[in-house]
Amino acid sequence: MHRQSFLFPGLAEPVHYDVVTCRACGFCYASDIPDQAALNQFYQAVDHHVHAELPPGLARIHGEFFRFVHGHASLASDARILDIGSGMGHFLHHFQKAGFTDLQGMEPSLAAAELARNTYSLNVHSASVDTFVASERFDLVSLCGVLEHIADLRRSMESISALLRDDGYLFIAVPDASSFGQVVPAEPFLEFALEHINFFSATSLDNLLRACGFEKVIVASQHNDFYDNNYLLALYRRVAQPSLAIVSDSEAAPSLRVYVDLSRQGLRPVEAVAKQLVASQEPLLIWGAGALTSRLLCDTCLGQANICGVIDRNRRLQGKELLNTLITAPDSIGNYQGATVFIASTTYSAEIRETLLQRYAWTGRIITLASGATS
Repeated sequence: MHRQSFLFPGLAEPVHYDVVTCRACGFCYASDIPDQAALNQFYQAVDHHVHAELPPGLARIHGEFFRFVHGHASLASDARILDIGSGMGHFLHHFQKAGFTDLQGMEPSLAAAELARNTYSLNVHSASVDTFVASERFDLVSLCGVLEHIADLRRSMESISALLRDDGYLFIAVPDASSFGQVVPAEPFLEFALEHINFFSATSLDNLLRACGFEKVIVASQHNDFYDNNYLLALYRRVAQPSLAIVSDSEAAPSLRVYVDLSRQGLRPVEAVAKQLVASQEPLLIWGAGALTSRLLCDTCLGQANICGVIDRNRRLQGKELLNTLITAPDSIGNYQGATVFIASTTYSAEIRETLLQRYAWTGRIITLASGATS
């Protein structure tokens, strides 16, 4: 259906995966991916979403997830709750504020787990599903934005099921692949990040969970205004017997094909700007060395521009090289006077532009991804 390529800091050559569809059931996923251990190392090394304070839009999402669970699951205040992929603890903190007392998190990123412990005094284990051992079973296990990252779904779901008490609740929030083709994406191919390897619809998610011994309580598709996509919010309960009946997913693949076409359309103005930068060979400073840049360097001719520097606030990226160019901290921007700044972010574009103008008094040209907007 689509091959997505990436060029990451520290790598000499691009990597890629292919988005494919299962002929038997219609499930869409990325093939030719690293194994789960390699993916866990990637999450630990990059820590690209580690921040103590959330943007308001992202904070709203966690609040909506909590209200969904709280409104549909019958949980006592002393219910044992485990959040898998708990990040910095923002979702668990909603339970904490609501009076729930027995809260645990599981997070493969060491930096994120430490931040959760320090910020909210939460009991967050630096572990993955494959390595976590619990002394007692839980009344609720949650996975917010996690299941789309897991390589071996059946094995991981069996491990998760073993963590739950009989009739215990499972809450899952994942991007709704059946909605991907509904609108032109603000960022082309945003849904095809390296770590996004499973593309669920309500049907394919239900097939997986029933096969692993879960019964549906309620599933809803809800718009996420921060990323401008839809998320499936799914609440299930653990039951005694799995259901092996498979329902063919007829929605995800057509939606993804439309999404690929829309992303290609959205990439055209970016490619036009990249061609102009290549032609002018003006000194170019790229702000952002994350997933978007990794895709643009493969999907456009941006890598042929006169890139004089790369800036990223992620300390774990600073000191690495991208296209033989050292990644440095934002405060190094004074070394690039006269360069054109290309803001390689849609989510934080306005914030970065404001930082350039207000904090660094930048007077040079700034290019954003909003159809190649410049100032």
